[in-house]
Amino acid sequence: MSKKVLTMVSLSPEEYPNLEVECEFVDNMRFYVEEYLKYLENKGKFPKQAKKTSKVLARVGEVGEEVDTRPRVSRDGKIYVIGETKNTIKVENSMIVKNPDGEEYIVKPEAFSKKYQETEKEGVYLPVAEPISYIVLTEDIAFMAPWGEVMYGLEGSVLNVSDLENIYAIQNEAFSKTYTILNSEENIDIQTF
Repeated sequence: MSKKVLTMVSLSPEEYPNLEVECEFVDNMRFYVEEYLKYLENKGKFPKQAKKTSKVLARVGEVGEEVDTRPRVSRDGKIYVIGETKNTIKVENSMIVKNPDGEEYIVKPEAFSKKYQETEKEGVYLPVAEPISYIVLTEDIAFMAPWGEVMYGLEGSVLNVSDLENIYAIQNEAFSKTYTILNSEENIDIQTF
């Protein structure tokens, strides 16, 4: 495996500096996860399940509007943003969703109506997604996300392994603040084996 260096940008630069992290680059994420799942199955263990349950804020964005979609990560009690991802709204009536951790992302109208339902409070929505199967990362990795960009999965974050054609990382800040763990079995950690 090759290495990629990720700069984690401090959300409070006056209190703590940016942090550089060396990540193992995984060339074939599906193979990496399949092999790990086989390893777990041989030990009689399986991925945990969680469901996104926290309410989110959402508003209609404007075509051409740029949204800072960098995920937040907690490391040693400090919060950083990672990557340089900014997306531009291309589809009319797309929604800008804001998670409790502060991360924002764009959801097309037809997908939004399937993933979120209105609450009694204007601009606040409740997720209606199916549970996910996940494994916890115990190392810093980088890989090609299903949408063709490099994605980072940092220690303490999780990999959504519900669909092996669509494996992606959910950073620890978003996962801890927006998901509820559905089974109480021991955490299954992914690591080099």
